[in-house]
Amino acid sequence: MKNKENIIGLFPLRIFLLPGDQTTLHIYEPRYLQLINDCLEQEVCFGIPYQGKTTLSEYGSMVKILQVLKYYENGELDILVECDQNFKINQFEAKKEDKLYPAGTITLIKENIFSPNDDLKNEVTSYLQILLDKDISNELNELLSFKSIIKIMNLTDDEKVKFLKYGNDKRNEFLLRKVRFMQILLNQEKQVEQNFYLN
Repeated sequence: MKNKENIIGLFPLRIFLLPGDQTTLHIYEPRYLQLINDCLEQEVCFGIPYQGKTTLSEYGSMVKILQVLKYYENGELDILVECDQNFKINQFEAKKEDKLYPAGTITLIKENIFSPNDDLKNEVTSYLQILLDKDISNELNELLSFKSIIKIMNLTDDEKVKFLKYGNDKRNEFLLRKVRFMQILLNQEKQVEQNFYLN
């Protein structure tokens, strides 16, 4: 499950990304501008520990900078990042030695090996057929991949952290509950639409 220990620059935020997730960030604080510039110069990743409502989670996302989208005259930056792997924090330092930004030792969590079970695949298929209103049998392999299922579920940051903590069976159970609930909402939505058209 675990990989070697690393010391990396950290940028706590209220976002949690799973491998393959992308997001844009606006960087304006001097300490984080220093972190991003260091990462760009050294071509290294940085960590985004998930900042919960009241505490810093022990879990986070290791991200690489894909692109600098905009350089501002005052030195601020807009960047596009993508999550490579998730990690668990072993030790957090509010300020890295001789740097302005936080750092810490982390343990990388190896790529999530998650296999959707048949129940989950069937529920996701049925949900997508109602949602897309068409036969999707030709696209099933692509639509039922790990990354695709996670995107379809539109998990909140807190749900992603929960998902990461679970073993394979519990992950299937968790996503199954979520997709069944989504299906109930979708069916209600379709009924409302039908009634609207019938009247």
